[in-house]
Amino acid sequence: MIELEEAVDLLVNSIKIETKTEKLDILSAYGRICAEDVTAPFPVPHFPKSGMDGYAVRSQDTKGASMENPIRFQVAGEICAGDYLSLQAKPCTAVRVMTGAMVPEGYDCVIRQEDTDYGQEQAEIYVEGKPWQNYCRVGEDIQAGTCIIPRQARLGAGHIGVLASMGIGEIAVLQEPKVGIISTGNELVPLTGSLGEVGVYPSSAYAIASQLKAQGVQVTFMEICPDDPQEFSRMLDEKIGQADVIITTGALSVGKKDFLPEALEKMGAERLFHGVNMRPGTPVMANRYKERLILSLSGYPFAAMVNFQLFFWPVLARLMGDDSLSWKKIRRVVAEGNANEAKRRRFVQAFSDEAGVHIFDRDHHSSVLSGMLRSNCIIDQKQGSVILPGDMVDILYWGQKG
Repeated sequence: MIELEEAVDLLVNSIKIETKTEKLDILSAYGRICAEDVTAPFPVPHFPKSGMDGYAVRSQDTKGASMENPIRFQVAGEICAGDYLSLQAKPCTAVRVMTGAMVPEGYDCVIRQEDTDYGQEQAEIYVEGKPWQNYCRVGEDIQAGTCIIPRQARLGAGHIGVLASMGIGEIAVLQEPKVGIISTGNELVPLTGSLGEVGVYPSSAYAIASQLKAQGVQVTFMEICPDDPQEFSRMLDEKIGQADVIITTGALSVGKKDFLPEALEKMGAERLFHGVNMRPGTPVMANRYKERLILSLSGYPFAAMVNFQLFFWPVLARLMGDDSLSWKKIRRVVAEGNANEAKRRRFVQAFSDEAGVHIFDRDHHSSVLSGMLRSNCIIDQKQGSVILPGDMVDILYWGQKG
């Protein structure tokens, strides 16, 4: 068996990055990864505008103005946001302007209306103005040609708003990765089927698919395969072109029905590793077949989720060129509960909040998925260690939180 970090490195380094892009309208592009640097086609603002309601003046004409010594200005006009007025500034003239309105050429500041008498034809100004006061210059927010969104940025509401402000309605984004899931086992029954006496629904596949969809990954198929090497080989060859990564669950260990390692070997798959020094999910395996990565997880539901958490997110980060998608350890103190000595490196369900990490379950069974309802993270427990309240531990949140 190899160590977790070595297995992750083997996975990541085996991935051949093929940058595939597509053009989307900006609303559809929300949450996607930008595929190219986007530059501003014009400055923002592209005209000088007022930062508030008031009077545009030449600042030099306001020198000495005060409540005791107001200066009277001739009002040359009024401009609201969206209006255009062609005129040039003359000494001791003012233009009534509303917030966002164009400031005519020659005026270099705006006196807020509260510092005036609100005059219509003539206006008294009671304060001195400074150059560029309450005045938004051309390109003050964004200069033309500036990179407004860098390649690899995950597009959020701010990005979409800036694109809209530039009149950009479409943007190139990376194509979403495609993942297919094959759950193996004679006992597995589709959700629409009857369990009968000994049937089991494929809970791992649905838990995994939900996390994939939450990160914008396309789940192109979810299939159930019986414990039949020939049927698995047929299904894999049929589906291999529909996904960038195929995730399988089950048939990995040393039981009578654990056919997957031998079946993939006979198909000519390149084995990356089989077996990692960890619990749960020790028999996790990875192969490459027909230029696709096949990540094979434990058949036990909780063990499968631990395998998925530790091995898939680094793969997605590599595929998307975005390290933030990979998991990160966070150091926290144990507030409650304990974990017995780990005979092998172990990942323990827990719940983390402001008080620290809480360990509720004394028994951490690989086959039990319901514990995830009470957990939001897993603890990375070192081999040979015991965890007690007050200890500092490394945790990983489910998904990429933190």
